[in-house]
Amino acid sequence: MNMDVINQFVQLFTLADEAATERVTERLTLVLSDPAGYQEQYAEELAERGIVAGLPVQELRDLALIDALLNEELVWESDWKDVASDLVYGLNETLTQQHRAMQLGEPAWGRSAVTGPEALDIVQDLLEPIGLALVLLTLDSDSYALTVVADAQAEETRQLAKELGFSVTVY
Repeated sequence: MNMDVINQFVQLFTLADEAATERVTERLTLVLSDPAGYQEQYAEELAERGIVAGLPVQELRDLALIDALLNEELVWESDWKDVASDLVYGLNETLTQQHRAMQLGEPAWGRSAVTGPEALDIVQDLLEPIGLALVLLTLDSDSYALTVVADAQAEETRQLAKELGFSVTVY
């Protein structure tokens, strides 16, 4: 396993926060190298999500990415029924945690109450002008795990995720 690749991928989300990068990298290294050991070490946290049996490796890997970033407040996990304005609020919290200077404005009147995939499109439309891209981390449930990366790093995010075996959609 190439630690440089994992570290490079993690820094797309943690930016210059070295402590967060180290914690997330450590957790992802464990799930990539020893899925059973990961499931054992994080059994209590997984149980809080209702997971008490073994998961397929891909699901465990994706969940580990979400939980690692969630612990650092670098992911906003929302219900698919949440309105676009709630997604904006959550992503602004993520932007603050990433120490980015920019914040998303509110969706246009009439669009703030949109839900589902259309809400994701609205949020991406708000991110583009400030040079950011929406990242949807795969979670086999009725919720969205959302974060952001620099728009210029969208393709790099896709490639590194694929190389490491994480399922992500970068808008």
